[in-house]
Amino acid sequence: MNRRIVRAAAVLSAIALVSCAHRRETPGAPVLDARGVAELVGPAAADREGWAADIVAAIRLTKKEPTAERACAVIAVIEQESGYQADPAVPNLPRIVTKALEDKLAPLGPLARPTLRAVVDDDLRTRIATLRTERDLDRLFRETISAKLPAAVTSVTGIDDLNPVTTAGAMQVQVAFAREMSGLSDAETRELLYTRFGGVRFGTARLLGYAADYDDVVYRFADYNAGMYSSRNAAFQEQLAWLVGTKLALDGDLLDYRGVDSQTLRAALTFGGLYDVSERRVRRDLEKEKSIDFEDTDLWRAVRAAWQQRTGKAAPYARVPQVTLTSPKLSRSRTTAWFADSVRRRYAACRRRQGASAGADAA
Repeated sequence: MNRRIVRAAAVLSAIALVSCAHRRETPGAPVLDARGVAELVGPAAADREGWAADIVAAIRLTKKEPTAERACAVIAVIEQESGYQADPAVPNLPRIVTKALEDKLAPLGPLARPTLRAVVDDDLRTRIATLRTERDLDRLFRETISAKLPAAVTSVTGIDDLNPVTTAGAMQVQVAFAREMSGLSDAETRELLYTRFGGVRFGTARLLGYAADYDDVVYRFADYNAGMYSSRNAAFQEQLAWLVGTKLALDGDLLDYRGVDSQTLRAALTFGGLYDVSERRVRRDLEKEKSIDFEDTDLWRAVRAAWQQRTGKAAPYARVPQVTLTSPKLSRSRTTAWFADSVRRRYAACRRRQGASAGADAA
């Protein structure tokens, strides 16, 4: 019998087992009110009751109940990203502004530097030197800098895309994510993010507002940094790479949206050739990489079943993705693993404030 057919038959026989085995029910946990959450908020918060009320409301808006696990997950990200500041100050902000504008204008090539000089004149340079928070910069850009950008630049890139402030608020959530979720204009979304409730609302949605069968909250922290489902997708990449005998960046990004085939897509096509999954199906299934629906695709099931059949072990559902972080705010190189571990330590401290052991809570 053809070896490819044998492989495919073995995988298909295992799919029924793995397609339902990875989902688990999490036992119910006590629901907290604002007073209970206030006891978990760190002592650095100036208004613990106010933060707690906003956290409870934000969790409920994700259609989940405010348990200690979920409240501590939100609290840990707040502590990591802002230290309970709705509009946190940014060290070395003037230097960061200049670097961010240089990066935004870099696609102009030789015109980038003269464009920057034309936009940032002496008066504006003086104003930039006094900036203290992202809201200061954001407003300066929208009120002054954007008006100075040449039409040739803004017509190609767009004002919103040129704004150097891409994350904002107490949880440093992506402005683009909040804008899509809110349905408001860019300016309205940004102003809302600079309020305590707005920052917590959008950040909580980013952290908890999607279904994933994680058995450890660290994967949600990794996803918060690298993108929704990045931890799940990184485990899929690891299994796929092993099955086809290649190396893949375990970054959780399965597709390249710049019009080229990603390495993961090419590996999946190779897998499809070996295990009888059509090219059309592979491409269609990978398009669901940013949703829970990916787990109901033939490709997801086939890769996990092949892993189980060849190793004799259940395919891991998640792993922390390998992503190097680049940001002018960072003083040295960091990774998603560093971020997730740092937030998990804060999460464990929050759980201890309740007198509980953090364990491997899934939030």
